[in-house]
Amino acid sequence: MEYSAKVASSVLFVSELERSVMFYRDLFGCEVTLRSHDAALLLTQGGFQLYMIERGKRAVHHEGGLGHHLLMWSTDTARGLEYFEQALKDAGSYTDTHTAGEVTFVEGRDPDGLRIVIAHPDPAQQPRSIFDSHLYA
Repeated sequence: MEYSAKVASSVLFVSELERSVMFYRDLFGCEVTLRSHDAALLLTQGGFQLYMIERGKRAVHHEGGLGHHLLMWSTDTARGLEYFEQALKDAGSYTDTHTAGEVTFVEGRDPDGLRIVIAHPDPAQQPRSIFDSHLYA
């Protein structure tokens, strides 16, 4: 193939912009790089972009259908995974920790209920060899 592309961004529709911005900024160290009254662009420490667009408290979140279901992150240390597990617990957003195929996953929910998954080791350290059945839940 002569050309290639990589995933660079994700768009999240949120009910309350400020609440979601603070969640991702505080939990993952995201930097707000653009802001308007109903949208924000956050940059992760790894350079991935999260576009957040406020849709209001009455917007419907379709869980279980087609489309975007979760944001998956990774950390390169076990201590990093412990940090994120505790941070999710402190935020009241923690749901589960489990291991599949030599990879440990910590799960939680963002303020609008979107699943957040943090994995260790990251894919560069431990290539994935099986599908985690929790991804289908």
